[in-house]
Amino acid sequence: MTWWTAFGAVAQAIGALATFAAVAVSLWVVISERTMKARGSAGIRISFVGDGSPGVYMVGIEVLNIGVRPFHVSSVGWRTGWLTRGPKALQYRFAIQNTSVMLNQRPGPHVVEPGRNEGFYTNVADMKSAKHEESRTEMFRRKLPILGEAPIRAMVNITGRKPLYIKVSKELANFLRTGDHAANTDEAGVTNTSGRA
Repeated sequence: MTWWTAFGAVAQAIGALATFAAVAVSLWVVISERTMKARGSAGIRISFVGDGSPGVYMVGIEVLNIGVRPFHVSSVGWRTGWLTRGPKALQYRFAIQNTSVMLNQRPGPHVVEPGRNEGFYTNVADMKSAKHEESRTEMFRRKLPILGEAPIRAMVNITGRKPLYIKVSKELANFLRTGDHAANTDEAGVTNTSGRA
């Protein structure tokens, strides 16, 4: 009789564990599906009006909603550096991209629906102006003897989750560090021959 009692207790414990595991998996699936998921890219783009006029170079930070729920993008910006903590020379530095120079952008948070892409664009010529030289040096030109140039990441601030950090293209990283780009010069030679925007 004692053996059967012990067997029943073990069976009940196993059943309880199985039930707990099933509930935990179900909750994990629900939470995972409801998590705000995003993917992004950052580089220099060319914008065409569509009337045959030359294209305009833009710094573009784009975010794609790959989850099942919409999210709000409150701002975009930059992160440079190596570490969250540690020596000051290695710590991250952050900067918000000035939305006042963005072309055709709505003010305030941007809602990105599932499966949709939202882009934030700034004219390269505006970012290239002399007034930005001091901040460019402080933010993007950091360099250490062994580590080299500080890594640059575009940053998308999404309400309710950690920021999304995006590796920038080599062309964009070079522009952010030096301010050099063919924008609005004769050597740019960008024209829209297709007649499409």
